[in-house]
Amino acid sequence: MNDDSQTPAGALGRCAVLLPVWQPEEGLERLVSELAAEGFGAVVLVDDGSDARHGALFARLSLLPRVSVLRHAVNLGKGRALKTGINHVLCALTLINGLVTADGDGQHRVADIARVARALAEANGAVVLGSRSFGREVPLRSRFGNLLTRIVFGFITGAILRDTQTGLRAFPRELLPELMTLDGERYEYEMTVLAHVCHRHKPVEVAIETVYLQGNRASHFDPIWDSMRIYFVLVRFYFSAILSAGIDFVGFTATYALTGNVLASVVVGRLSSLVNFALNKRFVFHNGASLAGSLWRYYALAAALGAICYVLISSLAQYAHWNVFAAKLVVETLLSLVSFSVQRTFVFPRGDSAVRSP
Repeated sequence: MNDDSQTPAGALGRCAVLLPVWQPEEGLERLVSELAAEGFGAVVLVDDGSDARHGALFARLSLLPRVSVLRHAVNLGKGRALKTGINHVLCALTLINGLVTADGDGQHRVADIARVARALAEANGAVVLGSRSFGREVPLRSRFGNLLTRIVFGFITGAILRDTQTGLRAFPRELLPELMTLDGERYEYEMTVLAHVCHRHKPVEVAIETVYLQGNRASHFDPIWDSMRIYFVLVRFYFSAILSAGIDFVGFTATYALTGNVLASVVVGRLSSLVNFALNKRFVFHNGASLAGSLWRYYALAAALGAICYVLISSLAQYAHWNVFAAKLVVETLLSLVSFSVQRTFVFPRGDSAVRSP
């Protein structure tokens, strides 16, 4: 196994490239050779359980200068392969101060990988993303998937990115230990990493070439199952809101059934805010600001939204003759979008975060 004792000079010499691969195409050998020739300090290949017919290829690659080949006995998923590679960099490549993750299926050009690595050296500790454009030459399923994920991701995290599914990313060494602790073993891990990074600081985006070889035939990404895993990572941010809404609705319903008073019912329902505040501060926004500072902002928002909720429910019930419970569901659903956005930017702002994501 290669160490970093022969690290080349220059910006790329202090940077490693990590390639997680499974059942690779023959083009992998050329890619690795070109990366080594480009002057990167190390190239780390993680064979994620490829079958025996690829053994000769990995044996040849392991003989190249500054190339390390790590192997999983069975396929464990891209997330686990990335963690294996990151662990190797932290343990064995002590002179490396930056890591670029790239795909080994030919989608990332050596020139773009180098461009992202050089941008990392000037990013002042920020993460760098190699962002593709999605014109008509890109397969429709990829264009649609990227657009949908951008919209959902932007709403959840507040970070508007051009490409949320890029595998070409550059990380400073000091961030790598945190990445080792994040959840996810397969493709969903990359979305978890991106959400974690965006909660700290918005990444720097660098334009790269968009490459889809033979309709992206070499990719092992399953558009149905792997997308479900990715969106589950995003949707879990709404768990707090759903749980609190359930508590709110039960309190509202019980109070209204006993009193017939909308105002009293809204007040009792809002007791769910205690649960919502605790979950959002610790598990949703990972906010490390003082309790007092977050609490007054949260309840200022809760009071404003409670007043709006009361006015809207009363108006719909009195003037539009809506069922009061139907009005409650519609109003609360609409206000939840407002609440989430304001909490993200005002109550639990990203700059106050001091708690590491789980």
